[in-house]
Amino acid sequence: KWEVRALVNRVLFRLARSGLSRALAPEMAGSGDVLPFFGTAAFQVTRFLDSTELRRPQWLSSPEIGDEMAGFLVEMHRASGHILRKFSFPAFSLKAYIYKLFRDMEAHHPQAYQRYLPVRRFLEQGFMDAHDSLALTFCHGDFHPLNVIWDNRRIRAVIDWEFTGAKPDYYDAANLVGCAGIEHPEGLAMPMVTTFLSRIRAAGIVETWRWFPEYVLALRFAWLSEWLRKQDREMLETEAAFMEILIRHMDELRDIWQTEQ
Repeated sequence: KWEVRALVNRVLFRLARSGLSRALAPEMAGSGDVLPFFGTAAFQVTRFLDSTELRRPQWLSSPEIGDEMAGFLVEMHRASGHILRKFSFPAFSLKAYIYKLFRDMEAHHPQAYQRYLPVRRFLEQGFMDAHDSLALTFCHGDFHPLNVIWDNRRIRAVIDWEFTGAKPDYYDAANLVGCAGIEHPEGLAMPMVTTFLSRIRAAGIVETWRWFPEYVLALRFAWLSEWLRKQDREMLETEAAFMEILIRHMDELRDIWQTEQ
């Protein structure tokens, strides 16, 4: 909807004014609008930036990419301290999202419902109760390397802010780590992830890491919804296998990622 796009554009413009130039804000029209209308159509003008190729899955072995991704989140955290006070975002609860998804699966995809029910039950062993107490902050909402314009291993700009808003403070980190793992499970312990998490921890922008591994797992349901919508059976099976890997190795991952028990 154009209202959401207008909100995102106003946020990006404010972030850019606060020093986060790599958020790639749209150009402001002479009227001062960031999403001007001409007749019944809304237009957005953004600078064109060329991007070098992200080599896959080689990016998983790059500590430089991990450091760049972390550096951007740290910069965004510093530039966005006022954003949640100035803008009202639609409420989002991953817990509510998951329960709604399961209701839909039970009604329309009963096999998928049974396939993923053990994952939900795992999350109900503590994470679901803790979810509503997680600290909220401003997040990109879909933070991963395919939403980055690259200059070799340096970030030129971060794009696709449609899901931005107030979310738990490690939402973006969890999404990136999950994307690394779905690229290849070994990526969960490779230099991109370990370097990224080390810098995020050092920056102190996350209140507590206690539920981070569970959040990585829970956030995969947002991707699962996409595979269901597309009826992508291959990705549905890949996602199920990845979730099982996360559950089976969660204690090991806590040690690798140095998250709190």
